[in-house]
Amino acid sequence: MSEAIQKRLADQPILISIESEIQKKNKEIEKIDEVIKRYDEEISLYKARSLEESVQEVLNSAKPQSQILAPASEISNISSVSSPNILQKQNNQQQKILILTAIPHGLRLDNEIREIEEAIRRSANRDLFEIRIRTAVRPQDIRRAIAEEQPQIVHFCGHGLSDGSLLLEDDGGNDKPVAPKGLASLFKLHADYVNCVLLNACHTEKTAIAISQYINYAIGMNQPIEDKAAIEFAKGFYDGLGYKNSGNQDVFERAFEEGMVAIEMENISQGMIPVLKKR
Repeated sequence: MSEAIQKRLADQPILISIESEIQKKNKEIEKIDEVIKRYDEEISLYKARSLEESVQEVLNSAKPQSQILAPASEISNISSVSSPNILQKQNNQQQKILILTAIPHGLRLDNEIREIEEAIRRSANRDLFEIRIRTAVRPQDIRRAIAEEQPQIVHFCGHGLSDGSLLLEDDGGNDKPVAPKGLASLFKLHADYVNCVLLNACHTEKTAIAISQYINYAIGMNQPIEDKAAIEFAKGFYDGLGYKNSGNQDVFERAFEEGMVAIEMENISQGMIPVLKKR
């Protein structure tokens, strides 16, 4: 027998063993493929069930057509149910207060700012408030400050003129009146986030009315107001703003009433000067 034949015969058991191992591995791979296929089927079934459940949840939460076309007599009931939720959301929102001052001319604006800060520090909801202050403001300073800070509350303390203009400063530090129309146009640009404007200055009712076209709450003064009364109103307003609320009260209306009471309790005969205008 030749050497080549002998070698082939000697190698045959090895080849058979290798072929057997390959067959075993192929069977194992087939089993793995079956497991993967089964898992894929289970995943597909799970996704289909999840999608079906999600669709069912949407359908269950959707209002029937009869509710959408509710009679007019039921609309007030729907409103009365939803409004506490809206007020509760309003109570729990973060509030940035931007304080703007200009042309003191004998006013104790530093006292007013200090009282506002103290009211917020004492408040049960103090963590919800952040105060930013800009002094000696010019028209461009107000524009930039509101755009940069994006506050929810804008508080102006200073002087107002009998035509409703606010007295700001020009580049030289001189008086610079800004008319109600211009201020209303300014706040129109920021109506997405400014929720309340408090003009704690004389003769600002006209400006408050103009601003309330675009802002939910605008507070002004319907005649000259003494410095002491203005400060007491600010103290009461921010005290009221920081109180805990059951969720059934309008936060800003409640704060306004607190400011009015603060003036009255100090026996100041100017309790009817602040006015609240709503959009």
